[in-house]
Amino acid sequence: MTIKLSATQELTVKGDTIETVYRNYRSEKYWVNRRYQRKLIWTLDEKRSFIDSIIRGYPVPIILLAENAGRDPSAYEIIDGMQRLNSIVSFLENEFSVDGFYFDLNAMAGTKELLDKNLIKQKTPALDRNICVQIATYSLPVSIFEFSEPSAVDEVFRRINSGGRKLSRQELRTAGATGHFATAVRKIAAQVRGDESYSDSLSLNKMAKVSITNRDLDYGIPVEDIFWVNQNILTKEQVRESRDEEIIADIVAYMVLPQPPASRSEHFDDFYGVTKSDASQKRFSEIEAAVQQRSVELVIHDFRRALDELRVTLEASKRTFGQLMFEQRPDRAPRYFQVVFLAFYKLIIRDALEVTNRDLLISRMNNGANNITIPEGGRWGGDDRHAKVQSISGLYREAFEPASGDSDPAKIHWITQLNNLLSQSLTEQSYFDFKQGFLRLDGNHAFDEESFEKILKTCAAIACIRKGRKGYVIVGVSDKQNTTERIFTQYNIISRHQLGFSVVGVNHEWTALGKTPDQMFQMITDKVTNSKLSSPLKEYIARHIKSVQYYDKTVYVFETEGQEDVSHYDGEFYDRRGNQLDVVSNDRLSQFIRRYLAGG
Repeated sequence: MTIKLSATQELTVKGDTIETVYRNYRSEKYWVNRRYQRKLIWTLDEKRSFIDSIIRGYPVPIILLAENAGRDPSAYEIIDGMQRLNSIVSFLENEFSVDGFYFDLNAMAGTKELLDKNLIKQKTPALDRNICVQIATYSLPVSIFEFSEPSAVDEVFRRINSGGRKLSRQELRTAGATGHFATAVRKIAAQVRGDESYSDSLSLNKMAKVSITNRDLDYGIPVEDIFWVNQNILTKEQVRESRDEEIIADIVAYMVLPQPPASRSEHFDDFYGVTKSDASQKRFSEIEAAVQQRSVELVIHDFRRALDELRVTLEASKRTFGQLMFEQRPDRAPRYFQVVFLAFYKLIIRDALEVTNRDLLISRMNNGANNITIPEGGRWGGDDRHAKVQSISGLYREAFEPASGDSDPAKIHWITQLNNLLSQSLTEQSYFDFKQGFLRLDGNHAFDEESFEKILKTCAAIACIRKGRKGYVIVGVSDKQNTTERIFTQYNIISRHQLGFSVVGVNHEWTALGKTPDQMFQMITDKVTNSKLSSPLKEYIARHIKSVQYYDKTVYVFETEGQEDVSHYDGEFYDRRGNQLDVVSNDRLSQFIRRYLAGG
């Protein structure tokens, strides 16, 4: 049934069998807009309950999809139903059982194909075949909303989630919010959680990789590992309710506005443009102008710098934020975190200082909650918050000195940024590659010229994916367990683990080569400059190569970007598919160049 809504919009209501839904999923026809659909949050019990309803033949809520009238009609943006669709797919692929039984993979063509190709395995005991066939033929109610303007989808999402207890207040604020302030907060929040994707548009197939989960579900980012939870700042449930974004919104408002604002829910609504009164619109315009004047990118950069310095300090203390600041560790301490973070921000960003006595700083922070009086209740006055920040920054000041005039990138910590790149690589593998180091692991400590040449070929291949798109080759990160073990055996390097990667660094390599860090960096830069990479890509990479700190590890970041013309290495063009690197044959070259010039 199709309902005509207006001259440009139609609403189609139909029933799709679960088999059809799974076929669409495998074809990557379901897409998620991460501006308002952040994460898969259903627990295992919620998933099981939903599948049980289907097994019993009960009616389930309608799934609402959006179809862009000007684009491929076979691709749909999920407005409502992401958790349900994921639950269906997860059950069909044997990720969990219901009442102890798993879906019989032989009962449906799509899952049988994967079983026959040994891409998934049948878990036992299997549910009765006849019941599985009934599941496959169950008709899901699906509504498809055709739109021509993205703002229409945003408004529909707001309206269907504004009643009842579907979304938290913060999630409703951010739904469809595209202003400078909302963008900065959203991007910072994703980077701190570690679930940022390379693009705001992500297929449902990839959502699990960047979603918050718990120990009962074997995918994504364990909620216990998220900064806010493992530092005793927020509870797991508060992170699932996006309370972390409220903290960041509070902090960013303080960072950019000339007068410290009060911390209150009504102000959050105004900053996101939710309310329409004259006073609210004035507040919205003020914060938009403040962020725009500084730029979203610089606000994010400044936040990362302050946070990374705090992370290094907590690491050196060998305690979490809650353990360091309180005599008795709390379950949550969001406002105490705000005061400490903003004190770091004032000293590092506004006063241009750097930590010179980490031990003294830790001692000043020890049981530091005793020096901060936080008001009870929902509102926190701007003057009181500012006074607390001034007092604590004064307490920490003796551990800082004026920053040196040079902007040595090796002194800048890249903890949050590298975590962010590792997270992005989970969903956009083609744009990222990882190398354990520059030296061979044969015990001779020799520079691996062949591997370095492959790094540059990979940079050329990534640059050929799409004009103007950035990608990265990161050296000092191992993505294979046996490689990590060999580095430990040969150099006694204890790696740092993040999202399935092992950050090993390259510090041991300049020691093995008898070079200083500066000499190592110059050697690598010279090798890029004198390489067989085509121009202007060669010059771009040489200018943008970075030697950065990840806690106690130094990592090299090769940034590459699609240039005006197709890039090559020594006259040969390279194609990047997943993590595979292939030479483009002569019979494919014309098509390869046309694809690039057409925008990928």
